[in-house]
Amino acid sequence: MPLKQITIIGTGLIGGSMGLAVRNSGFGGKIVGCDRDSVISRARAMRAIDVGTEDPVEAIQGSDLIVLATPVGAIIDLIERIGPLASPNALITDVGSTKREIVDRARSVFGNQVAQRFLGGHPMAGKEHSGLEYAESRLFLNAVWLLTPQPGQELDKGKVKDYRDLLEKIGARVMKLDVERHDRLCAWISHLPQMVSTALAATLVEEFGHDPDLHAIGGRALREMTRIASSPYSMWRDIAYTNSGNIEQALHKLEQQLAHVRENLRSPALRAEFEQANLFELKPREVAATVLVVPGWQNSGPQHWQTLWEQQNPIFLRVQQRDWDTPHRAWWLERISEEVRQSPAPIVFAAHSLGCLAIAHWAQQAGAELSKIKGALLVAPADVERKDSPVQLTDFRPLPRTLLPFPSIVVASNNDPYLAAERAREIARSWGSRFVDIGSAGHINGDSGLGDWPEGKRLLRHLIEGE
Repeated sequence: MPLKQITIIGTGLIGGSMGLAVRNSGFGGKIVGCDRDSVISRARAMRAIDVGTEDPVEAIQGSDLIVLATPVGAIIDLIERIGPLASPNALITDVGSTKREIVDRARSVFGNQVAQRFLGGHPMAGKEHSGLEYAESRLFLNAVWLLTPQPGQELDKGKVKDYRDLLEKIGARVMKLDVERHDRLCAWISHLPQMVSTALAATLVEEFGHDPDLHAIGGRALREMTRIASSPYSMWRDIAYTNSGNIEQALHKLEQQLAHVRENLRSPALRAEFEQANLFELKPREVAATVLVVPGWQNSGPQHWQTLWEQQNPIFLRVQQRDWDTPHRAWWLERISEEVRQSPAPIVFAAHSLGCLAIAHWAQQAGAELSKIKGALLVAPADVERKDSPVQLTDFRPLPRTLLPFPSIVVASNNDPYLAAERAREIARSWGSRFVDIGSAGHINGDSGLGDWPEGKRLLRHLIEGE
């Protein structure tokens, strides 16, 4: 049975973001939050939850899925407190950054039923600041969500499958790890960098205090090395306590390496150290792009391929305009810029009609934001220079004719009432776009009967994959 009610205990950065993401994914059930009353009020106002309470026992009543989104120590206590009281048909999961002690507590509470009752989890997403005020629905887009199943626990059955499907709907990439490997890897890739950043920032304060010259000349390297030093101790206390063995081993190894560097600052051995370090490269994840959907005049209706794509996949995000009926070019371009700034790269546009012109105009005036753009699918561009073009579209004249600074595909039909075939080819040439004629399909909109337009998806995939 599909999930009907979800409880999120702890509606801070992760819990609040999860509520927003689940709601935006199309989940039609009830989301219950549990936190302090002041946080619950804000979470409801943000629509991260539907209802809330300060009492976790009350919060879990009637829920199919219970997500423990608190610090690790509180997760361990909550398993003990609410585990025996939760419905035997409910799945309890967590978002803790360490797993050994959490899973051990679940096994002690649920015994031989643990595989049916509990699934460990850890989203590899976050920010240097915590709290509901930093929550956002896109936090998990393209992020890895680690699951640590119990022995014999299958991820493709029952509530566990429902939960995994939900994670994929909110844009996460699910990955399975055993508990021991999870804690060791996270000690190296997450916990050690945090301790190094914290130690470096604390050392700088001890050595220089608040010396204005230090802050004035500190460059990108220093900012990147100390950015996460602002993370709260309240979160990291429990992580350090429950994964101390792995963190101690990682710190000890790093201390040895730093000592070696210190002792060889004037010897050829330093070169060998740099050469070995150069072998390490954190390769970009092979992830789908964020697809920004840019509709045309009067927006795209329920049968439009843009709308259907949005409903099918959380990586599709519509650029909502302030005024769909009287489009102002400056407003539309401003909204595109806002969405580009907020969305994770790489970004591919999927634009239709006037939305195509908005992209072309935006590309002419965009600055550093262009580095995030991987391509654009431009479908049935509106010819605003036609004599019979609606007066409402006048602000988008003249039609842009400069080369686009990213790969693009212009798609047109041979019987579009708003764009002559030869005119479509001319636009594609001026933009430096590949041109695709899909035959008789009108304005390639909801009235064209294309459904979710599989051919368009294939073209979009070419852009995402850089073909």
